[in-house]
Amino acid sequence: MLLHIALQEGFHRDDVRVSVDAREALVNDDLTTRRQTGYAASVEIEVTRSPVVVEVVLTKRGVTQGKSVSVDGPTYVGLSLTAEGSLVWKISQQPFGYL
Repeated sequence: MLLHIALQEGFHRDDVRVSVDAREALVNDDLTTRRQTGYAASVEIEVTRSPVVVEVVLTKRGVTQGKSVSVDGPTYVGLSLTAEGSLVWKISQQPFGYL
């Protein structure tokens, strides 16, 4: 089953690590959101069971957050960073649109 993880709004020169069930899925030590599109990076992985645990680590900000995500078909996880440094999770069965 497809799991798509998109890093979206609020990232600026961030050191980001994303793992799925303790397996590294995305690493970027200088991640910045493109302001025109609200998109910074993404990764697609195939998972064989549900739910999975998605964990995000923002090393420079001292933020670590994980969430159990059900993947019963193509699943899209959007992660945005607030001005206060908190992660906002959006989970959808539809792809995110970027202009």
